[in-house]
Parts: sequence; C-alpha cells; structure tokens
Amino acid sequence: MGAVLFGLTAAVALPGQGVVPLAVTGGVALAFLLELVTLPVYDRTRSRRPLGRMAVMAGAALLVGTAIGWLNTMDVRGGLIVLTTSLAVPLGARVQYPGRHAPRTALLIGDRIAVSHLITQWNALPHIRMVGVCLVETDDDAGDQPRQIQGIPVVGSLPNVPGVAHDLGVDQVVVAPGPVLTAYDVRRLSWALEDSAIELTVATEVHGAVPGRIEPRLLGRRLLLSVRPTRRPALLVWLKSCFDRLSALLLLVVTAPLIAVLVVLVRRDTPGPGFFRQTRVGHHGRLFTMYKLRTMRTNAEQLRSELDRYNEGAGPLFKMASDPRITRVGRVLRRCSLDELPQLINVVKGDMSLIGPRPALPSELIEYDHWIRRRLSVKPGITGLWQVSGRSRLAWNDAVRLDLDYVDNWTMGGDVGIAARTVGAVLRRDGAA
Repeated sequence: MGAVLFGLTAAVALPGQGVVPLAVTGGVALAFLLELVTLPVYDRTRSRRPLGRMAVMAGAALLVGTAIGWLNTMDVRGGLIVLTTSLAVPLGARVQYPGRHAPRTALLIGDRIAVSHLITQWNALPHIRMVGVCLVETDDDAGDQPRQIQGIPVVGSLPNVPGVAHDLGVDQVVVAPGPVLTAYDVRRLSWALEDSAIELTVATEVHGAVPGRIEPRLLGRRLLLSVRPTRRPALLVWLKSCFDRLSALLLLVVTAPLIAVLVVLVRRDTPGPGFFRQTRVGHHGRLFTMYKLRTMRTNAEQLRSELDRYNEGAGPLFKMASDPRITRVGRVLRRCSLDELPQLINVVKGDMSLIGPRPALPSELIEYDHWIRRRLSVKPGITGLWQVSGRSRLAWNDAVRLDLDYVDNWTMGGDVGIAARTVGAVLRRDGAA
C-alpha cells in the first residue's frame, strides 16, 4: 500500500494538474487490489506482476486519453510522475528488503531415489535450504525408512506432509515424482495447503530449459510441458553478429592506447612478445588463432609437463592455484581480466562473439562426446555464463553445463544480463585466476 500512498501524495502535491494524477493513483490502487485478490499468499511479496499490471493499466489509460483528445501534455506529464513515483516505492523496497536473498526453506516429498537426486542437485544452491523429507514408499519398504537422506532428516510420510510443513514453517513443499506417488496424491496435497502461505511445486525432469522455453498444455487429463526448440532464428544470429563486430570495433578503438601500454609492460617484465597467440576451436569445430596479452613465460608449454602432478582441475583443463609460469605483470592482468582485451580482434574478424561459451583448446576435443560438442554450435565468447559464475573456481562439469545452458537458452536480453554481470565480476575480481 506504500505505492498507493506515495502516488496519492505526489498527485496532491502537483499544482494545477486536475484529476488526472488522482485517476492514475486510483488505477494503481485498483491494480494492487486485483493482485491482492488473485495472487496466492506466498506470491504476494515476491511477484512482479503487480508492478507490471500497474504500469500497463496506467499507461494504457494515459495513451487512450491522449489519443481521443481528453488529455493534454500537462495531464500526461502529471500522470507519468505519479506512475513513476508509485513504481519506485515497491522497487526500492525490494532492493532494501533484508530477506530478499534469504534461502527459501523446502520440504521434499517422494521416494528415496527421487529425493536423493533433488538433494544432490540442490545441496550447493544458496537460495534453497532443504529442512526435511517425507518419504513415499511402497508397503515393502515402509518399515525400513532411514532417519536421514544425505544429511536431510526424514520427518514423516505422505499423510504427515501438511502438519509437518506447518510445524517446520517451510516456504514450499517440493514433490519429486516417482512410481509410488500419484497425481491424486499431488491433488490432495494442493487441497491441504490451499489456505496456507506454503507453495506446492512439482519437480520435473526437463533439464537445461529455462521457463521461457516451456509452455504447459493439457491433453485429456494429462499436463504436458511443451519445450520450444533451441535453434536460433537466422535473423537474430545475423543481428547478434553485426552487433558483436561493431561493438568490438568501437571497444578496440577506445582501448587501443591501453593495450599498447600493457604490451610494453609485458615485454619489459619478461623477455618475449607482448601478445600470446594460441589455436582454439571455434564455431562448428573450425580452428582459429586467438589473441591475448601474454601472462606467462615464453616456455610455459614446456614447463607444463613438469607441473602435471600439481594439476587441481578436473577434466581436460589444467588448473594450479599458484602457477609458477605466470609473470608478475601477468598475474595483475589476469586478476583484472585485462589480458583478454586483444580478443576483441577475434570478435571483429568473426572468429568469436562478445558473449558465448569458453573457447576450447584442440586437445580438449579428444575428451568431447556428442553432448559436450554441443558447445561448438555457436561462436565462443570473450565472456559468458562460465565467467560470471566463478571462472577458474568452476569444476569442468559445471563449466560445460553452463555453456550448454547458454547455447540452448540464448536470448538477446540474456546477453545483456551477462554483459552487466561481467562488469560486476571483473570489478569484484570474482573467480579470477
């Protein structure tokens, strides 16, 4: 209701604006009332629908009023001021709300195999905390229930779910489908929880697809999840390529003096060239030469065999916390990600993209199966999900998963989000080697 009060205050404070700001305030109040009635209790404090509905209703009213001549420029300006004020209040509250990053507590429901899979997948996630398990077992297994599963206590069975969920004060009940748990069991759970603030969710086995690619459909009495294809429209691929090249060219012109200074520093630090050239694997397996500022000694590849026993990485990647091959200047460049600036040349040439999967080494292809080769269906990028999610801290399997998620769920908006997160990761030096 704070948005309504602030909107009303702005409407009253605006001199000579007539009834338009008051009407916009009324629209804001109506939008909040609709959300209060239609949204589930657990969704009222975290859903963005109220903000969207406020903007759509008030914006449509101003547009229609202007089109038919009811409103003049001053009326529209006053209405927009009230609308902006009303939207700013809940947005500011979301930013300042101390519990917005708190993990959501969950009670897991299902057989021990299905529940074990969920625990394995979610144990490392910071935004969920699993506090208990209600096992759903066959009659043969019911008498041999464990006390805990992977450290999560078993607190009951299917009939105990509503009471246990309320006693534990969980935010959500997560159902893991299995051969014993039926659709009718899920329906009865929804009835038992319908008057509470506890959310009921059903885990599915659709991996690697974001909600925007999934559309629920009903066939008979069976709910189907339609998964949209992952292929990118040719026009969007062309637009992304044009945007990448033009942006990289502009960035290259702007950063050219800095790159020149860094090349001099690299060459004065240790003997050898300022640039490092290495063959990498690009789009559809095509080899190209990737450019970086040199951060290691010139004999780094020869020294690699002597350091293999100190390898801390899994998979084909070599990782070493204090790699003695890295130079003094190179360590600073890596920490600030400045060594990657020359890759803008690769983007201008069309070998790489600004955002995409990590460019692979030819030696890595030996360990690629058809699953991992999916990474090569797009151009590699200077940055990507792997860089904003930990970079050198990531295990090989996690890096591959992030690359595949990017390939299958690419959007222009997603690229903008990754670019923004990259700036933050570089400033925080998050995961830099």
